[in-house]
Amino acid sequence: MKTLLTLILFGLATACQSANLTIPTGHPRLWFGNGARLAQAQARFATNPFTPAGGDVQFERALRGVLTANVGDCDLAADYLVAWLVENNGSRRDALRQQGEELLLIYDWCHDRFTPAEISTLVTRWNGYMDLEINDDFANQGSEANNYWWGRTRNLLMWGIASFHENARAQEFINQSLDTRYGTWFPSWYQDFGRGGVFPEGGDYGVVSLSYPMIPFASAGDFGYDAYSLSPYFREAIYATLYGTTPGATTLNTGFSGGHLLFPFNDDENLHGGGVINARNYLGDFARYFGARNAASGNARHARAWLATTNAGRSWLFDALGGTGSAADFADLPLDYYAPGAQVFDLRSSHDANATQVHLQLGTPGGTEHRHYDAGSFQVWRKGRFLTRETAGYSDQIAGFQGTGNVDTEHPLAHNTLLFEAWNTGRWVGRGPHVIPVGGDRGEQPRGLPDVRRLQHEPQFGYVAVDYSDAYRNMPDSRVDWPYADKAWREFLFIRPLQALLILDRTRGSADSLLPWYNGGGWLLDGPHVAANLVRRTFVMHFETLPTASTNRVAAALGTQTSELITLLPTSPSYRVIHEDRPGDEEAGQYRVELDQSGSTDAYFLNLVTGYDAGEAALVANLVDNGASWTITLSHPTRGNASVVLMKGMSSTGGSIAINGGAATPLRETVQGISVTSERPVWASSGLFGDGFE
Repeated sequence: MKTLLTLILFGLATACQSANLTIPTGHPRLWFGNGARLAQAQARFATNPFTPAGGDVQFERALRGVLTANVGDCDLAADYLVAWLVENNGSRRDALRQQGEELLLIYDWCHDRFTPAEISTLVTRWNGYMDLEINDDFANQGSEANNYWWGRTRNLLMWGIASFHENARAQEFINQSLDTRYGTWFPSWYQDFGRGGVFPEGGDYGVVSLSYPMIPFASAGDFGYDAYSLSPYFREAIYATLYGTTPGATTLNTGFSGGHLLFPFNDDENLHGGGVINARNYLGDFARYFGARNAASGNARHARAWLATTNAGRSWLFDALGGTGSAADFADLPLDYYAPGAQVFDLRSSHDANATQVHLQLGTPGGTEHRHYDAGSFQVWRKGRFLTRETAGYSDQIAGFQGTGNVDTEHPLAHNTLLFEAWNTGRWVGRGPHVIPVGGDRGEQPRGLPDVRRLQHEPQFGYVAVDYSDAYRNMPDSRVDWPYADKAWREFLFIRPLQALLILDRTRGSADSLLPWYNGGGWLLDGPHVAANLVRRTFVMHFETLPTASTNRVAAALGTQTSELITLLPTSPSYRVIHEDRPGDEEAGQYRVELDQSGSTDAYFLNLVTGYDAGEAALVANLVDNGASWTITLSHPTRGNASVVLMKGMSSTGGSIAINGGAATPLRETVQGISVTSERPVWASSGLFGDGFE
């Protein structure tokens, strides 16, 4: 009900808000229309000056020019803007997205260095550029999570503000940005996929949904329109970022060491060099800004704490905002965070560098272009190493199923997924995952989105159960259906004291591939024609280094850590270890374990993932079949013990867990709610610790 009320209020607020800004006639307006922000930057320049250089030299000249009233700097920057033509800078879409912010800041900051004729030329030219963007059939409505969408939203607002009073169409562009795109399109996307603040296109592309709007939104706020107050997405993104970051510095098998990393997802070609936290400024700038916005709030404290802990890259402009933080500010945060829009669930044993963290990518968010087939994927980090992670990349090639052929890193095999005949979720047609109203024509789209049915946050454990049965199939008799899954569930139980992740997969094969449709030539995909019991189901997990298999265990050494997979079902597992490397893409590949099952219509996988310090004793795991249920007993000489009961069947019900001799806690039958206030994430009441404090 809280979530519904939030969405109703958000919709009412945006419906009633019109994009009326009180814009002064003078300049600067963008960012430095706020006198205190300008004085703060000038003071920093006095003690931390910079010399314009490199690819951003013209922007830096404009910045130094506005800070010091240096006419020479602004003259050079202004001449550059007058000569800049989009057709001389490669792809129009890329040029405007990548360079638009700096070019429009030059127009505003060095405005008094343009002649009236130059201003007239620039107004006509940039009005035309905005028209091209608005009328493009790519990255407009329906692509609200996309980096180009956010670049256009930013440019439209910046151009409207910067050219106001001399451009008859300035208000039109402001309205297009704030009323149409952000006020109408974005709330619809947010309700479906954005709740919780996860930026679905990942660390390389999705993060710009946080960084691109900062200067225009802050500027609009200076003139009476606080865009940030209209959506919870951005304050939620503070926590999606915080929980989506490794709790400590991380070492990769590719040679990177020493910095915190964002758990990789979707297109990510920079993970191996430190990713967005260490190699770019997007998240650092975002944290610096929100660490200063409402500085006394918990949101700001947590943003500053994240920045102090990670030392994420920042640009000079945002670093001028200042602000300090401490990891101690994490103390009031719950150990788990769930983003219901993207269906990303993060679970930790603690907030320090000695933690174990589980990162679950449960859904398939819409509005994205840089999308991978990673629904149901899991990643686990412990004490500076990934016990398991996805194979990150952007159009990189890795070994295909069973080591045959090549597949792109967007393929399910690059992630820790559950496969039916080497594939997971249904192929999305057209603009990809989106919510179709009940009764609407789904065409060739999948039958439905992943359905999180049960979710629970407790002091000693976190639990989630997801029904993928509809999401694994396209509509019946469609060209892109993959007709092998009848039932598909994934359940994850993270037991904090034992630092162990229990994974139960419920699978039922389908005989639909034997139907005439799939033998008649209309089916575009290439798969076998088999009975339901012969459908091959595969559990996939990755290791950064070569693992060794012994009976029902697979382990790999990772520096001072050991990563281990323990299989309880099937009872006699046969593991296939695939070295994913392909020539030219050696940095991307890992070692992939494929564990198959077939021969029964209904089949279960039951696996444990955990890790150890060098020389530490191994976890003992036993399974007892009770007929209608299983009992899993886990014990460790220093971490303690647990007893878990899971019910059998092709849907998830019941179950319980008892830890270290305590009373059995039932596994929740519904989805526990979570909200983000101006202070912190708060879990809906579920007993003594319902407010989220551990």
